[in-house]
Amino acid sequence: MSLKAKIAVVAILVAGIAIVGVGTTHAGSASTYEVTADTIEGCSCPLFCTCYFSASADEHKCEANNVYKFRKGSHYGNVDLTDAIVWVNLDLGGEWHHKPGPGMPTEWAVVTFDKKTTPAQREAIGKVLAIVFPVKWKRFSTREDAITFEQTDKGAHATMASGLSEISLDKTATNRPDKDGPVVVKNLQYWGSTSNEGFVLAMSKHHFNGVGENPKYSYDKKNGFTIAWTAKGEIPSESKAGKK
Repeated sequence: MSLKAKIAVVAILVAGIAIVGVGTTHAGSASTYEVTADTIEGCSCPLFCTCYFSASADEHKCEANNVYKFRKGSHYGNVDLTDAIVWVNLDLGGEWHHKPGPGMPTEWAVVTFDKKTTPAQREAIGKVLAIVFPVKWKRFSTREDAITFEQTDKGAHATMASGLSEISLDKTATNRPDKDGPVVVKNLQYWGSTSNEGFVLAMSKHHFNGVGENPKYSYDKKNGFTIAWTAKGEIPSESKAGKK
């Protein structure tokens, strides 16, 4: 099993975010979680990610824009995550392949929550992604912004209202003349998810303008894909998930 079959790109550990008030609830599901996330991803690698099949990215880094929007009915415990959006800017760095698996060392991540999400939803999103993507960041921070998210048969696009980050995918760039539509990779694990609908390959154009110590980057005609992944199960104890 490849490294990325065991572990994720991103660990989102939202420690210190207080739950103020009560978010939208999902009745009768206090001990379980089940989410399906439509995903727009682009990174600094050539198409397609080499680290799905080998020990590390050839570039010894992975600067990326990953945007997740949860489908209707997604929940963590009693917290309804329908239509909630979260954006992750990150660099995996070049050392993670020395210690593959949960807790692998990674460089930095900036997690941006959509302004429409409640504190309860943000806490729940953090717990879901910490289960699916359990890595250890050297630097980690959170912020909020207004986020747009759209995808079609031909492409996908997401923006932050502040202009901090933007990503566009062109799915037509991977079309084969003898096939209808873009290339789809199936039977490939997406991090710690339970299942997925396949990687729909695309060429990406994306940028990040930098926050604090985390540098800016900009890429064109690099690796990209959309994917819908599902994760579900019993909510783990605090000793097993949600901790750095």
